[in-house]
Amino acid sequence: MANTLDPMDLKHIITLHLDGFSNRKIGSTLDISRNTVNTYMKFFKGNEYSFKELLSFDNPRL
Repeated sequence: MANTLDPMDLKHIITLHLDGFSNRKIGSTLDISRNTVNTYMKFFKGNEYSFKELLSFDNPRL
């Protein structure tokens, strides 16, 4: 990915997803592209960790 997000933005994406926000609403809330949110959500869902586990990671590990 050419433009990577700050780890805090990644945590915001996860938190908003857990709160029931759609990818489109997450994008508009964080002022990022819906496609960027879609890309990160695919990455999050494709790994071995749950969303709650990802939130517990420190920033460098995330």
